[in-house]
Amino acid sequence: MNSAELIKDLKNRKFKPVYLLHGEESFYIDQISDYIEEKVLSDAEKGFNQTIFYGKDSDLMSILNAAKRYPMMSDYQVVLVKEAQDLKWGKDSDDDKKSADPLLSYFENPLPSTILVFCYRNGKFDKRKKTYKAIEKKGLVFESASIHENKVPGWIEGFVRDKGYSIQIQASALMAEYLGNDLSKVANELEKLMLNVKAGQEINVNDIQNKIGIS
Repeated sequence: MNSAELIKDLKNRKFKPVYLLHGEESFYIDQISDYIEEKVLSDAEKGFNQTIFYGKDSDLMSILNAAKRYPMMSDYQVVLVKEAQDLKWGKDSDDDKKSADPLLSYFENPLPSTILVFCYRNGKFDKRKKTYKAIEKKGLVFESASIHENKVPGWIEGFVRDKGYSIQIQASALMAEYLGNDLSKVANELEKLMLNVKAGQEINVNDIQNKIGIS
């Protein structure tokens, strides 16, 4: 399943109780987590039913306790764990039962009314871990892989087209050569560029050179 298919399921209210979003390319992880944070619950529901954790400031038991709560005046609650790569996940591959069992127990029988999302950026989660296998069985694992540099120009063309613009082939090639295959960085530069280009206008090499400073 790619990011577009996953977001389509979310739009159609087809939710999984646990999501693990991981991989070397953070762009799609952020895109999916942003959609969940902004769109799954209404503004009125978010006050009581949306909790956001950050890995370096959180522990698994606090996250699990939040996940075990029932929603208030809503069908679902969202528990979003950003920067999940900074969490202390425990050594479940080494049978450290004290740290792993509560986590595994929840993943094996997750609360259907909770949408628990782990955003594990800038790297792959260890597929050998029992936690990975449990999430894969009961929830959904999405791997956001880096794209090859030779595909970046085409990605740029698709990105600006979705925003209502077009871009010259030479311009997209220039951006790809200068920025590489970090899609978050590329998207950020494109967003800034489109603020300075008239809607619907074709982006050319001069725009890249003058507005981004690439030569």
